[in-house]
Amino acid sequence: MQTDTFHHFHFSFEEVLPRFEEIQSFLKWGDFCIPVDIAVSEIMPLLADNDDIEGAYILRKANTIRLNTGAQIGGYLKGSDYLAFFACTAGKIFTDLVLRYNRTKDYLESLVVDAIGSLTVENAMDKIQMQLELEMQAEGMQISNRYSPGYCNWSVSGQQELFAQMDKLPVAISLTEYCLMLPIKSVSGVIGVGAHIRKHPYLCDICNNKTCTYRKLIHRTCAV
Repeated sequence: MQTDTFHHFHFSFEEVLPRFEEIQSFLKWGDFCIPVDIAVSEIMPLLADNDDIEGAYILRKANTIRLNTGAQIGGYLKGSDYLAFFACTAGKIFTDLVLRYNRTKDYLESLVVDAIGSLTVENAMDKIQMQLELEMQAEGMQISNRYSPGYCNWSVSGQQELFAQMDKLPVAISLTEYCLMLPIKSVSGVIGVGAHIRKHPYLCDICNNKTCTYRKLIHRTCAV
């Protein structure tokens, strides 16, 4: 078991780009799906050469760490032998494009770029989590789902605890004084690892965060 060393990953945009159906589903408001096909077809070529999609995780022994995640996530991580701290970004291009479209008042395009960025970074993180799971299964261990500050009633200020555990993070992500990550399309969090850990389903119905990105990612029901 290799601990206290980063496992670093890079992805091409082609490896993690979201499907059109995912983008349209992500942008669904109630029963209304925004017609975004033209905007998507114009934006995708701008992202094709994005080579800044990267992520990493580091394993720490759980008995040496105390996290103020709150009771809900704390329960999911209980019994972990190790904690995998992770960070992943879709790259600076999403920040730049959102700012550009907002300046020109192209708000639909800005919204589409934001959605593509959210889906891209989650797709990249899915691949990293899958690799972690395969490596842990080879060690006879299982992993939990991934949990991030700002979700499942974990305060966004928990970013400070996370980044303290990821000193010398080999990924181009910085944390502002307000605990926001730059580039904007970045994720960070923790995954429990252990012989008796298992993946609990995300219980969106008992979470207070009604604008949660994971809620959108899990409930993709837009018909196209």
